[in-house]
Amino acid sequence: MMKNFVGSLFLAALLLVGLAPAQELTIAASAQPETLDPHVTSATSSFQSMKSLYDTLVEVDRSGNIVAALASSWTVSDDALTWTFTLSEATFQDGTPFDSTDVKATLERLTAEATGSPKAREFANIVDIATPDDRTVVLTLSEATPALLASLASGWGAMLPSEKIAAGHDFGNDPVGTGPFHLDTWVRDSHLRLVRNDDYYQGAPTLEAVTIRFVQDTAVSLQGLLSDEFDVVQTVSPADQATVEATAGLDLVQEPSGLVLVASINNRRPYLSDVQVRQALNMAVDKDTVLEVAYGGGQPVGTFMEVGSPWLPSSIEAFSYDPEAARTALAAAGVPSDWTLDLVLPQPFENHITAGQIVQDMLSEVGVKSEIRVVEWGVWLGEVYGGERDFDLTVIGHTGKLDPTGRLGGYGTVDGTYVGYDNAEVVDLLQQAASATDTEARRALYAQVLARMHDEAPFIYFGTPFRTYAKQDAVEGFWITPLLDTFDFREATIN
Repeated sequence: MMKNFVGSLFLAALLLVGLAPAQELTIAASAQPETLDPHVTSATSSFQSMKSLYDTLVEVDRSGNIVAALASSWTVSDDALTWTFTLSEATFQDGTPFDSTDVKATLERLTAEATGSPKAREFANIVDIATPDDRTVVLTLSEATPALLASLASGWGAMLPSEKIAAGHDFGNDPVGTGPFHLDTWVRDSHLRLVRNDDYYQGAPTLEAVTIRFVQDTAVSLQGLLSDEFDVVQTVSPADQATVEATAGLDLVQEPSGLVLVASINNRRPYLSDVQVRQALNMAVDKDTVLEVAYGGGQPVGTFMEVGSPWLPSSIEAFSYDPEAARTALAAAGVPSDWTLDLVLPQPFENHITAGQIVQDMLSEVGVKSEIRVVEWGVWLGEVYGGERDFDLTVIGHTGKLDPTGRLGGYGTVDGTYVGYDNAEVVDLLQQAASATDTEARRALYAQVLARMHDEAPFIYFGTPFRTYAKQDAVEGFWITPLLDTFDFREATIN
């Protein structure tokens, strides 16, 4: 009898263990990283994965505040030219300790011409990096750079081990950081699997592993969520949101986003170089319809800054939807009747493709033809956003930045950004704002820039959408960083 009783207890214990959920989370992400080297990309899709692999000196908390990370504290001199960082105790995933030598090597790599970092200009004012001891780094700047802390908190400020930098290590395929997870496998066009870093300096995560699946089709993402294949899906189409809300065991999460959605205009191209034409294109597009149909709603905006930003002047209004005024302006500018635009749209972003189709229809109503060309994300990054910048119009969302310098830097010079917006006065204003230490003075300078970017319309401005994702209600602690839109699994659990 006792033997049977003990056996029953043992069986019950096994059953209870079997019921405990495995701490492995699977997320369906809209796009895959182009690289896992944080210094050679500006793609949010790359930083969404790299957030778990690397750490930065400072980071963003859930409220959008910049807080300590690999730097436990820092001070700034009265003239704002000397920044002193005290470093936390941490270890890279290859077992080497993190110290001041790594910070120096990382920042030198970021700014080296050979690296080709698209973010190098954000660190260009660093003229000296001193390492008085293993736990202290002193940065000397050529001029005050209030946006530097924001750059150090962003994904492209990730710290790398100096030994591997010196050896020319391939971080793009074999990432080595101090992050909460390390790379297990990366199957291109399929998934990326991360495994817990038990020695993580902030404490090991609860999750044992995370799989980031690259799923272009939102219908496939939804089906995976409904069948428990996915614990989190990054994107829920407007048409599917009601299904998620009506399904027991699922949560639909809607948060303010830091995106500004635009149809970017190649200001270098014939007719598109004419501000009157660009204003006409803005008046030809009904922003409310684009936001509602393609993105599930949002608020229109009239310049290159997200709604809700403290840097967005309240005096700037969105362009009115006025097709008749658009036709008149286009005629006055001498736009020919056979003018046809190359409208390039990035796969796998279904909402951007839908928005582009709406724009195509609305432009046709004012006599402007356009031919849609859908390209893969890597091609878009290489040929539209970079490279030859081969497009007339393209639809995209610009992720929020922790400082306006990150959003506006480079604009005003033809070669400074992919749209080729040319305005020497804007360049001067941005240079002043980048070094101004008084917040209100910076706000006034950026307000002037944003007003000019409204008036000269280098983009067709749509607006700011909600950030909408869905998850199993058993998932707790997962969050997406404000403005930067990267995935944070450090506190996530499956209950």
